[in-house]
Amino acid sequence: MRTADSWFIEVFDGKAGGLSFYIDEVLYEKQSPYQNIKVVRNAFLGNIMLLDDLVMLTDKDEFFYHDMLVHVPMTCVDNPESVLIVGGGDGGSVREVLKHPGVRRVVLCEIDGMVIEAAREYFPALSSCLDDPRVEVVVTDGIEYVKAHRNEFDCICIDSTDPIGPAVGLFSIEFYGSIRDALTDRGAMSAQTESPAWSLDQVSSIVKNMRQAFGNAYPYLVPVPCYPSGLWSCTLCFKQDRNPADVFDRDRAELVSQRCRYYNTDIHRACFALPNFIKQAL
Repeated sequence: MRTADSWFIEVFDGKAGGLSFYIDEVLYEKQSPYQNIKVVRNAFLGNIMLLDDLVMLTDKDEFFYHDMLVHVPMTCVDNPESVLIVGGGDGGSVREVLKHPGVRRVVLCEIDGMVIEAAREYFPALSSCLDDPRVEVVVTDGIEYVKAHRNEFDCICIDSTDPIGPAVGLFSIEFYGSIRDALTDRGAMSAQTESPAWSLDQVSSIVKNMRQAFGNAYPYLVPVPCYPSGLWSCTLCFKQDRNPADVFDRDRAELVSQRCRYYNTDIHRACFALPNFIKQAL
């Protein structure tokens, strides 16, 4: 919601708390077939993308999320060449994938073309990578796209919104099964899996669905200051199970991390260490 005096307030989980910031300027606002899309400006956070009045990204802190969603699975796959991003129309995940030297093809599958349109205009630091010749932008339903592509991708990152509206199907056992089928035998998947501090039951349910589809699931923690509670989770799954803390390519991780603002090899090893309240819930 946005109050009359130009303060934006995103209320988390009913009345549990929220994020607020001053809107200096509304830069963009359109209704797509799927959601309301806004881009607003704040002097401290920079440009901010809102989908249905929920904060998706800010210039200030987007790198926390994109670094960890992408580089954790990418460095756990031996020389990934073909990568799929489901969602992520802002381009941030694609930008990070392209930092890996062996990548030959990246498919961005985004259901809402208007998100891409807004990102190209107001988030050029993220979206300019979409013009890279290795990148294919597909505006379609990710669920249907994945079903049609078997044994094709070395890494898949599900860069989705919360499990509401058009994103609900991206959290189902059936979808995760399709993701597994779309991976090569060496492949790995990562997905954002909500806040363990504020939505632990939801995190547990998502991880359970992943385990049923893959036979393995490795949740890890990511601080994202402008997301509910500031503590977020992603989860990593393998087509053929292995230990993500041990198998990641340290040399490539060191090389990539020189171009990252958050990710490094120490973070990679540490992010899988979970506090007791999460372990008990899982």
